[in-house]
Amino acid sequence: MGEKEICDNNSGCYRKKSDSDSENHHNNGCACKCGHNHETETDSAKEYIIIALSAVLLGVSLSGGHLGLSETVVNIFAVLSALCTGIPIIAGFVKGLFGGRQSVCELAGIAIIGAILIGEYITAAEVGLILSIGEVAEDFAYKRTRRDLEKMASFHPDYGFVEKEGAISEVPVDAIEAGDIVLIRPGDIVPSDGYIISGSTSVDESFLTGESIPVEKNISDPVYSGSVNINGVIRIKVSKKSSESAYSKIVGFVREAEARRPPTYPFIDKFASIYTPFTLVVTVLTFAFTGSIERAITILIVACPCALLLSTPSAVISAIGVGARRGILVKSGLYLEEAEKIDTVLFDKTGTLSSGKMRVKSIKAFGNFDEVLITALAAAAECGSEHPVADAIVRYAKENSIDAESCAKTNSTPGLGVEAQSCSGRVLVGNARFLAESGIFIPDYAKIEAESLSNEGMTPVFIAQNEDIAGIFGIEDSIREESAAVLADLKKIGINNISMVSGDKCEVAKSVGRYCGINQENVFSGAVPGEKKSIVKNLQSAGRKVCFVGDGVNDAPALAQANVGISIGKRENSVAIETSHVVLLKDDLSLLLSFILLGKRTVKTIKLNVFFALSLTFLLMGLAFSGLIHPAVGALGHQIAVLAVLFNSALIPVLTKKIV
Repeated sequence: MGEKEICDNNSGCYRKKSDSDSENHHNNGCACKCGHNHETETDSAKEYIIIALSAVLLGVSLSGGHLGLSETVVNIFAVLSALCTGIPIIAGFVKGLFGGRQSVCELAGIAIIGAILIGEYITAAEVGLILSIGEVAEDFAYKRTRRDLEKMASFHPDYGFVEKEGAISEVPVDAIEAGDIVLIRPGDIVPSDGYIISGSTSVDESFLTGESIPVEKNISDPVYSGSVNINGVIRIKVSKKSSESAYSKIVGFVREAEARRPPTYPFIDKFASIYTPFTLVVTVLTFAFTGSIERAITILIVACPCALLLSTPSAVISAIGVGARRGILVKSGLYLEEAEKIDTVLFDKTGTLSSGKMRVKSIKAFGNFDEVLITALAAAAECGSEHPVADAIVRYAKENSIDAESCAKTNSTPGLGVEAQSCSGRVLVGNARFLAESGIFIPDYAKIEAESLSNEGMTPVFIAQNEDIAGIFGIEDSIREESAAVLADLKKIGINNISMVSGDKCEVAKSVGRYCGINQENVFSGAVPGEKKSIVKNLQSAGRKVCFVGDGVNDAPALAQANVGISIGKRENSVAIETSHVVLLKDDLSLLLSFILLGKRTVKTIKLNVFFALSLTFLLMGLAFSGLIHPAVGALGHQIAVLAVLFNSALIPVLTKKIV
């Protein structure tokens, strides 16, 4: 923290270390199992030195007979070795005990103390050394599962080059404001969201989308914080502060997701509260039946539930990292586990099953109005709206060089329409329901025209001025090429209850449903955002586990209500990132299937981890009771269980490579 690192290309683009680089690698509730704390590189170096010293002392103790050392000297070396590695373990146990919080390796602490008290000094030293070496290996393996998250979080500049009054100065990113002009050279990281005002280039957006192919950018095109300028000098006008950019939100959500305790933790906490007293009873009974304190100590060592407690978080962090690298932002491990339970998927139509890139195909003016006038009125009323229909109308006006009238927006009803005030009076743009609720009478000839447009697969959008119907737009939307294939693949993995909801008229919605292979009875049309939420709630009341997929603009209530709310997040649309549980950062619906399969793989990994951890623990306890293994072997078996769980979790990127 605080150090600036210059990029290799010497472009002057600075990057700061991620906070996560110096964090405890188990900050999500999986604190180092035996009391060790790997917070910084300096701490790690000290730990390596202590382990090495412990190993040397233990080696001298074990070789004491050959070296001609007395038993007292041998025992002193063994005790010193045990203290080197045992103190952190025992300290963690005592701290947890007095803090009212159980330490997961309190059993190991008791075992080391017991071994010293009964004079088994070499045994105590062996156990402490093996556990400490295991901690180092665990630390290394666990950090590998977080590699994608750390890389993503760290890829953010400290400074940008702001142009003011013809001069360019290096300014901290946090001080760059919306409206500032920023110079970005080849190799520089874009410091804030904005759009190009001069120059052209290729931009690497892989840290935002997972897509490795550079994106060509020209004047007026948007660029996003966290992307890398490859080969051209550009100037951008900043549209958002760095802290408000899509990239900053993404990094924030990834860090939050990593820090949240996974949903299976309540079970594990309850299990641990029962398990520790149970283990102590078994230990006492072992000593009572066998008379061997060594067997009892071995029971304590192998019974440490470290592998079990790592089963869920190691898998979740590995999966979140896979998703982040490949354009799937998962806000919590909860939603990975919920993905495995999904049996119903409800799609929004516009921007989800369809491309969302709507266009004006037809214009019909009524009465004394002409096409130019109604286009000017509609474009002015819709200016600033994020809805795809509004974008189509505004874009049509610009393409045809039609200047919008001056309007002051007064009211907007999501999913229905917008009302604005112009110099000519009140202007309304929306569907028939919106006009009717606003007190506008729709004559028969306008209804006939709207019906004709609907029959042709277009969405009719009315324009009214004051109390008169001025005209009607025919808006069409193209269906995504991958939509039908994605829905077919969902059915192949057992999700057969697929529905679609749309604010469009029945004819338009059912036309899209037929193309995508959705049963007509599962197509809901004419729905406003509140009604979309009700549809989700009704499905849940029927016992369904619902995944709602929307574009994040007007689907927030339904996204929040669903068991898993997924938005196809356009990076300029921060609403999508904030409201949904999962964001598909690439404009590609096939990532939905990838997320569900990733969730299924994560749950399988967790179940296998838990099964293996419990099975091996009880097997080792049985072997310890029988006297077939000794404390040092028990400690080794314990660490094998931990590393096996971490290794299995680390396989998630490999096992999902072909499907994600």
